[in-house]
Amino acid sequence: MAYPRGAIVLATDPFGNAPKRPYVVLSNSTHPFHGQEYVAAVITTTERHNAIELTPERIERGSLPRRSFVSPWSVTTLKDAVIDTQPAQVTGETVDDTRRELNKYLEG
Repeated sequence: MAYPRGAIVLATDPFGNAPKRPYVVLSNSTHPFHGQEYVAAVITTTERHNAIELTPERIERGSLPRRSFVSPWSVTTLKDAVIDTQPAQVTGETVDDTRRELNKYLEG
């Protein structure tokens, strides 16, 4: 199953802080290897400056068990094999806000 842009997925934590952690998928179906790999941003329960809070208005369906924030500066490539489930879906606006914030860190 290919996960859509905006999917909140639970996957293995490559940083080793927890067995699983949530991420939001930022890539779309034009990404090379879509369905096998995804560009995703870390979701954390730690509130930080410029993090994007996942308020109820930002989640289209599903939910997370705790107050959560997207860290736009913390992106990774997730292999489909490390993803367990999709508990929620964020709005397109939330993905766009995350992408805009990430772009601030990448612009020359």
